[in-house]
Order: sequence, then C-alpha cells, then structure tokens
Amino acid sequence: MLRVVITGAESTGKSTLTKELADYFKAPFTEEFVRSYVNRVQRSLQASDLNAIFQGQYSIEQAGCTNKPPLVFHDTNLLSNLIYADYYFKQIPDRLKLEILNQNYGLYLLCDTDIPWEADGLQRESSDLRSKLQKVFIEELAKRKIKPVLISGTKKERLEIAIQAVQKMLSSKNS
Repeated sequence: MLRVVITGAESTGKSTLTKELADYFKAPFTEEFVRSYVNRVQRSLQASDLNAIFQGQYSIEQAGCTNKPPLVFHDTNLLSNLIYADYYFKQIPDRLKLEILNQNYGLYLLCDTDIPWEADGLQRESSDLRSKLQKVFIEELAKRKIKPVLISGTKKERLEIAIQAVQKMLSSKNS
C-alpha cells in the first residue's frame, strides 16, 4: 500500500487537492481530523485537546488503510499535528513522537502558499501566520529528511504536478 500525504500550512489547498487526487486515481482518502474536531467543539483549540486530536488523526488514517488499498491519500497527517502542537502550545506528547516514527508514507506533497488565503471559522488566523507556519513545515520536513514535492501554480497546474509525482512513485514501486 502506498500512502500519500498532502501537507502544508493552513489555507494552501490541501483538502481540495486530496479530493481531486482521490477522484483521479479512484483511491480512498482521509480527511483532516482537526477540522471536524473544531467544528464539533465550536471553540479555539487548547492544549488539553491535543491527545484527542492526535488519537482522532491516527484513527482516521488507520481507517483509510483498513482494506489495504493499493493507494491512499491523507489530507494532513500526524506530523502536521505535531507541527501545530509545537507551534501553538510548545507541547508534543512522547506517544505522538513515537507514533510518527512508526508511520510509513511513500510521498509527501507540500502545498505552497501561492494561492489566496481564505478564512475558515475558528481554524485559521491570517495570511501572515500561514507564511510563518509554512516555513516551519519546510524546516520540519527537512529535519526528518523528507523531500516533499512542492505543489504550486494554478489549480490545474497543482493537480498536474501532483498527478505526475504520484505516477512517478507508483512507477518506481512497480519497477
């Protein structure tokens, strides 16, 4: 099973791209857990929410892989949770650190900040913060020796870049 993570700071088009890729490849996808969590609690997140968010994200990712599909797309992952937890709360539970090491993702697609920022209720703060967080994402991926494919350009260009990256990954897996 090949797992593809669509990642990046807030308001970079991750959810849209995830759904488009899943549709194109006729593959399952998992949604970003924290979005549904914020909608459910109807307040800004607090440090006391972190364990519930991590468990929810882990569970949603595992559910997406249950039937062992050949390909699955993840709209963010546990590493995104770690980045936000560290940025906002300076807290990263040891269990999360360990679980991230146990995850096996074949490809990371990093959505760029070159699209207009859009507000999203309690979940997004500002375009300036998005730029700061994007740098944190880039640094964290580099620290972990993860080389993502940068997804930028128009909506059509973004999808084309992502499709090519996934096809290349699939080709190398089948060789």
